[in-house]
Amino acid sequence: MEPRTCIAAWDADKLTLYTPTQGISNCRTDTARDLGIPPETVHVICHYMGGGFGNKNQNQDADLITAMLAKEAGAPVKLEFTRKDDFIGVHGRWPTIQYYKVGVSRDGTIKAIQLRGYSGMGPYRKNTGAIAGIELYQCPNIESLVYPVYTNKTVSGNFRGPEYPQGFFGIESMMDDVAYKLGMDPVDFVLKNMTRKYRDEMPYTNYSLDDCIRRGAEVFEWKKRWHPQPGSDRGPIKRGAGMAFMAFRSALGRSSAVVRLNTKGQYTLFVGVTDVGPGAKTTMAMIAAEALGVPLSKIEIVSGDTDRCPYSVGESGSRTTIQTGYAVIQAAEALKLQIAEKGLPKGDDVRVGSATPNPTLEGKVRAAFGAHFVEVEVDTQLGRARVLKYLAVHDCGRIMNPLTATSQIKGGATMGIGMALHEDLLYDRRTGQPLTAGFYGARLLTHRDAPEIEVIFIESDDGYGPYGAKSMGESSKVPAVAAVANAVFNAIGRRMRDLPITRDKILGALA
Repeated sequence: MEPRTCIAAWDADKLTLYTPTQGISNCRTDTARDLGIPPETVHVICHYMGGGFGNKNQNQDADLITAMLAKEAGAPVKLEFTRKDDFIGVHGRWPTIQYYKVGVSRDGTIKAIQLRGYSGMGPYRKNTGAIAGIELYQCPNIESLVYPVYTNKTVSGNFRGPEYPQGFFGIESMMDDVAYKLGMDPVDFVLKNMTRKYRDEMPYTNYSLDDCIRRGAEVFEWKKRWHPQPGSDRGPIKRGAGMAFMAFRSALGRSSAVVRLNTKGQYTLFVGVTDVGPGAKTTMAMIAAEALGVPLSKIEIVSGDTDRCPYSVGESGSRTTIQTGYAVIQAAEALKLQIAEKGLPKGDDVRVGSATPNPTLEGKVRAAFGAHFVEVEVDTQLGRARVLKYLAVHDCGRIMNPLTATSQIKGGATMGIGMALHEDLLYDRRTGQPLTAGFYGARLLTHRDAPEIEVIFIESDDGYGPYGAKSMGESSKVPAVAAVANAVFNAIGRRMRDLPITRDKILGALA
């Protein structure tokens, strides 16, 4: 949300960076590498940040530019990008072109899937360019060929579920079309063909995707809202319903935490997290309070400072609660063991518990699950599509903070609606220059466009992670784009294959 900014200052050979980053540990390591200096001479501080959403779990060009200017000037330097600079320089989701072939038997069983995809990476290869989605279907014959392509456009990188929203838009639009041509209800088609194993091979630690879909169809009143014959509403104002589902990684992994207790009974939790919007600092304090069996008011948290905090995996991959939260529990257990052996601290003493766990999972895959159901209204004379009703059903394991968890799902779904109906970065085809860089040049979702979003959590506990918590932040956007697009098809009977689904495209399809 915020434009990138940085303050850099040198004290002899020690560099201090105040920068909005999703990962202070990675930012420190990357900066030291790029400047050719030891990591211990780089101090990264990030106390506040105006939103992350991906691709900031490292140093940024703004950090390096500011550091070099401060070195040359012999004085602290502050750099702030303009909004246009930020749109051009920060790395957005990679655009894709996807071609599918699907073979299916008369009873609706998928027999073969073929994908040929192209991902635009910009002039430098920074990420995989993968296209996700096929792995969620049971199918004995799959061919997936994805070609990352260098272009003269903005460099592509991770953005909230990197390969998922655009990939799920492609495959779930395709499967919705297959169900329509077979005369099947899309919900029935999905329940028949979705995989119960990761890539149809490795078992999940637990599986609740069918529960998410069935619960969502019931609460949404799917049978009443979905039209077996798309575009069958009379008159120019037509309504339709669509759904999409998802599974998103919730891997275990390494992180660190330190908990200290002083003689006044105050606990201080040291974690390397930064807060990019979901309330990570509050969540870490809540986990510590639960693990220690003390009120939340007894927990003070120190975060976002490489000189004071231990290693953190960084706020990306929807893994902070899972990995750093687990480290917090282990550090609390270490502190409780010290107290049991030595008693409470006296005088100037303190008790300190620390942990750097790196749990692994053998033979199984851990994932969060979800399904989104959408009703849209399309004005076929004006080409305007708007969302009337939105339901998101998610299994994100144990919910730590209901308010911020619900907000995460609503935020991701809202971003998905924007991707489906509004947002588009246009380029000059001759030069590759962005034409609509900045919020002023793009048609973004506003409060007038955003619908009420109902969120239902199915809380499962697979025995892993901190109290069974799973990933959440990215998964909330993954099925949203496909669900909206499928609803538009159900309303007008025309399949929209190009995002965003704008007025000119709707009117062109209906012409």
